[in-house]
Amino acid sequence: MNEEQEELFGQYIAEFAVENNLKLHDDDIMKAIELFDECSHRWQSDSNVSIQDMAKDLDFDEMDDEIVEMVSVVWKKIYTN
Repeated sequence: MNEEQEELFGQYIAEFAVENNLKLHDDDIMKAIELFDECSHRWQSDSNVSIQDMAKDLDFDEMDDEIVEMVSVVWKKIYTN
């Protein structure tokens, strides 16, 4: 992520958490960053892989579903605006 994307990432993560009444911990934020970075890397070579598949590859479980949804929403906001 470049500096502008990092700033937007933080802003959009915070907005998503408030809108969805989520309390994020440092581990949650680190997982979100890890998944976002994985998306950046993997979608450059394979745009057909799903964010859910990437999350599974990173050993996310059902308890991380909100993080997966959050990263998906944030990704769309950053790259479609």
